[in-house]
Amino acid sequence: MTFSWLSIISIFACTLLIVGYVSRRHRKIHIPLMVSAFTIDMGLLLYIELTRHAIEQAVESPGGLLIFHIIISVGVVVLYIGQVVSGMKKRKGQPSPWHGKAGLPLVILRVGNLITSFLVTAGSTTSSLS
Repeated sequence: MTFSWLSIISIFACTLLIVGYVSRRHRKIHIPLMVSAFTIDMGLLLYIELTRHAIEQAVESPGGLLIFHIIISVGVVVLYIGQVVSGMKKRKGQPSPWHGKAGLPLVILRVGNLITSFLVTAGSTTSSLS
């Protein structure tokens, strides 16, 4: 199995997120890893939309797996934004109970996003060859 450069970057971002989550008690490690994961993932999202028109394709031919991938992906973006906002508050010393509770769901959804992205890509490659 070969990976595209987009897949490698996505795996890297997901790995940063996991290591950042595991390092959550060490701010000097946690914050840069999470900011890096967020930045890379949002960059990938923007790139994929601008080059592949992913939203338009999803509307035109939504398969069950693609719809599931989109739901997971939207959840990842929503949780990322919530984590960035609550993390900034927490860094300023303001209470943020949301931040600690949403970390693991974000990691789980992001791993699900990674897995379904491979499945969606494999499905589109297979169907375009038939």
